[in-house]
Amino acid sequence: MYLKRLYRHNKFWFLVIILFIAGQLFINYKRGVVCSPFYHYGMYSSVIKPAETYNIPEVFINGNRLAAKDFSPQQWDNIMQPLEKFYTQNDWNNNLWHTDIQRMMPFTDSSKFANTISAEQFETWYRQRLENITGEKINSYSIIFTDYSFNGSSFTKSTK
Repeated sequence: MYLKRLYRHNKFWFLVIILFIAGQLFINYKRGVVCSPFYHYGMYSSVIKPAETYNIPEVFINGNRLAAKDFSPQQWDNIMQPLEKFYTQNDWNNNLWHTDIQRMMPFTDSSKFANTISAEQFETWYRQRLENITGEKINSYSIIFTDYSFNGSSFTKSTK
């Protein structure tokens, strides 16, 4: 009914609306293709189920485990995010190279686009970062990755 009335009222806007509808239907059909002003709105249309296990880093300074409740959210992110990013950098490098850079640009050498920080460099930098955030002198620190299981209502340490 709306399109019929629009056609009688203004043929230009009728054509614009029909083209917009066609563009949106095409984007929905192609799934994943986006081009402004057309977006695929189905990307959050299903429930995300929790994984069975999560591998969580735990940081110990001078024998004491750091707890999120002792830090602001920003401080806790500054403690945990570098760990996650460093230990997943090889996967990130490969993914970035294969899905974006190599696909769009004719480069054959990925070394210019990859993170190359070594474990020793990261540990030195991370120790300084922890000292700055916690405000205490660090004699020793360790990072342990622990598996946690989700039982439907809470997380429990895995016994594997």
